[in-house]
Amino acid sequence: MDEEVIIKWGFIGCGEVTEKKSGPAFSLVPGSKIEAVMSRNKEKARSYAERHGIPKWYTYAQELVDDPEVNAVYIATPPSSHATFAIMAMKAGKPVYVEKPLAANYEECCRINRVSAQTGIPCFVAYYRRYLPYFAKVKELIHNGSIGRVLNVQIRFAVPPRDLDYNSRELPWRVQRDIAGGGYFYDLAPHQLDLLQDFFGPIINAQGYCTNREGLYATEDNVSACFQFPDGLPESGL
Repeated sequence: MDEEVIIKWGFIGCGEVTEKKSGPAFSLVPGSKIEAVMSRNKEKARSYAERHGIPKWYTYAQELVDDPEVNAVYIATPPSSHATFAIMAMKAGKPVYVEKPLAANYEECCRINRVSAQTGIPCFVAYYRRYLPYFAKVKELIHNGSIGRVLNVQIRFAVPPRDLDYNSRELPWRVQRDIAGGGYFYDLAPHQLDLLQDFFGPIINAQGYCTNREGLYATEDNVSACFQFPDGLPESGL
C-alpha cells in the first residue's frame, strides 16, 4: 500500500480569517495538518502556534517557505502581499492556497498566473462557496431546468457602514487602496462573481461605474456593473 501523503501546511498570516474561518478546517481534513505559522509580529505568531498546537512559528515568510517539512502554503494576508508570497512559494516548488482576491490588481494576478505556468506549481484561490451544499443546489436547479430558462440575472448586495468606517484616523485595511487594492467591493464581491461564473460560465464582457457616495474613506463605496456570459445571458449588479 502506498504511504499516505500528508499535506503539511505553512500559514503566512494568522489573523481573523485563520482563527474563525479557514484555520480550523485545515486540521479537520484527513491527510492535512498545520506544520508552521508566520506573522511579522513575534508574539502573535507564538501565541497562535501555542493555542492551536502548531509545532513551529516564524516571523519571516521566507523561513516558513524554506522549511522542508512544509509542502503547501496558505496565504492569509491582505491582498497587497499576495503576489510576493505566492510567487515565493511557487518558486520553492510548493503549491499555494491564497485568500481572495488573488491580488491587489490585475497586473499582479497576471504575474501569479505566469509564474504558476512557468513552474508548473498550482495556485488556488479561496473560492470555496461553490462547493457548499446550498450553492451546489442552486447550480443544480439552474442547470436541470427546474426554474425554467434563465433570461436575465440580477445581483444586489448592500451593507451599512461599520463603526470602524467612521474612524478616519484609523480606517480598516479593507478600505485602504494600497493594502486592499480597493474598497469593500474588492473584499466582498469576489465570492459573488465566482459563483456567477460557476453557474453561467466565464464573464466575457463587463462594463461599470464605481463612485464614493458617503465620503467616509477614499476608496469606492458604490459599484454598478453589467456583464455578459458566453451564451449571451445578461447580468447586472449593484
